[in-house]
Amino acid sequence: MAIKNLAVAYNGSSNADTAVAFAIQMCRKYDATLTGLYVNAPVRFEGQVKRWISDDTMSNLRHAEQQVGQSIEARFRDQAAAAGFEGQVEWIGDEGPPNTVLARLARYYDLLLIGQFSEPADRNRPVRAEDLVLMSGTPLIIVPNGYEVRPFGEYAVLAWDGSRPAARALSDAMQILETKKRLDVVTVAARGKDTPDASARPNIVTHLRRHGIDARQVTLAANREGIGPTILDYCARNGPDVLVMGAYSHTRLREDLFGGVTQHVFRKMTVPVLMAH
Repeated sequence: MAIKNLAVAYNGSSNADTAVAFAIQMCRKYDATLTGLYVNAPVRFEGQVKRWISDDTMSNLRHAEQQVGQSIEARFRDQAAAAGFEGQVEWIGDEGPPNTVLARLARYYDLLLIGQFSEPADRNRPVRAEDLVLMSGTPLIIVPNGYEVRPFGEYAVLAWDGSRPAARALSDAMQILETKKRLDVVTVAARGKDTPDASARPNIVTHLRRHGIDARQVTLAANREGIGPTILDYCARNGPDVLVMGAYSHTRLREDLFGGVTQHVFRKMTVPVLMAH
């Protein structure tokens, strides 16, 4: 099944603009529809406070929120027009907890794209990639803050450890990987842990080559900072269009408390990352 239906979480921030630019490039390549998703989190008042607010004031607040949504939609459409995108452009505005609503909406698209960080002003109601990747059931592409979108080099990197999340990410990314001219399957040999044997059967490189992908096995020794930095260092040196990896091989709580590969990549990525769980 080809990629034909892409959505991007958009709130008018500079981070979201970067995600839109990358999404437009993908839509051009795959002849896909581009949809902007905006979720407004209305201001809520406690019962005792709300009773002192007049109906006119509440109406004015609602009207102001609608105007903000309309201005954000206009900015989204203006960006697509300024980029010369001639494909179909759609917009969906909704209301509620941003991550919960975006996760629900994402299930109706091939991919959801999002900027790496929310703006500081959004810190009370942030859109969090680490929540969406667990909640949506849809692959997520996170575009780094400040990333300069460039023509695709048709080269990707797959972070592979043989785990269930890695297999899920590979399956979800196959439509993209089958269009690449080169794929490096990167496995990091962590101290004291076994790595998938490149000569074993079944073998991930053999599987990918049967899909017509020029896959190459790359085994790296983990540097002193760990697996996440090793993978990102490799990407920084080689410049793939996208890094594909599974999210949260360990529990989310463990990674939040002690750190881990997923958390490191969320914070330090320099190339777009396709994640799935």
